[in-house]
Amino acid sequence: MQRIACALIGSALALICALVALLLSDALAPGRIAPMLAFYGACGAGVALILGLSLLEQRGIGLPAPAIR
Repeated sequence: MQRIACALIGSALALICALVALLLSDALAPGRIAPMLAFYGACGAGVALILGLSLLEQRGIGLPAPAIR
């Protein structure tokens, strides 16, 4: 479960970095990427990030809470 969560978080961060790079390169050559495509990509990355974080927060049913020492 943690591997899936970490993969979701990592892919979301990679997508956000790619979108930022595309939008910064678009400043030099306008019209390379559609703004709505960047918006939908950012929304997808946000959903993947939230899903990954919620998977990390879940504990299995019947498992004891971790002991804090």
